[in-house]
Amino acid sequence: MPLAFDTMCYATAAGHTYSVSRLEYYLSEIVLIGVDGTPDGTIHGPCYVNAGGTTSFDLGALSGGAYSGATLLLGLPPGMNVTGGLPNTLENVNMAWPDPMGGGYHFIKFEGHFLEDASPNGFAIHVGNNSYLAHAELGQAFTLDGASGTLALRFNLNELFRTPHTYDLSSGNYSMGNMVLMGQLRDNAVDAFTIEYRPL
Repeated sequence: MPLAFDTMCYATAAGHTYSVSRLEYYLSEIVLIGVDGTPDGTIHGPCYVNAGGTTSFDLGALSGGAYSGATLLLGLPPGMNVTGGLPNTLENVNMAWPDPMGGGYHFIKFEGHFLEDASPNGFAIHVGNNSYLAHAELGQAFTLDGASGTLALRFNLNELFRTPHTYDLSSGNYSMGNMVLMGQLRDNAVDAFTIEYRPL
């Protein structure tokens, strides 16, 4: 379902109800996996996603056939994740990671509010730096029929708060620069995406 902004309708594994006011992230190195488990096509990207606006991209022609799933990076590969490594667009400039903290770009900006003792508190989940680049695994099989269609990726934000780490917004409402918190978010993102082919 589409993301509902500024609505307290989502829940974390730690028991917090939360809302989303901002969600921006990069996807890159989307690798389609053949039925024999070997890579069979790569969409290098990067794709900048703003859930309040840009959420679709023209991928051009992809090889038809059966696939067992895909993998992707939530963020940028190290070669791109350097200051000035992306075109100087407003979106990329706004995703810059501070040079004193290593430079490069934010992989994700995910912000909103959560309820604690019935009171709303803000949170800002920001992740960057190559050590915290998430390698997501998408295990859903699909078949590309060679015709026009949509390869749909779904990002379940709730998964960032559970498995293998129960992420607690009470103690982790600001992740930027916190190695422990960014590591938990990286690990939790492994199974946060699903993939599906939707023919026209």
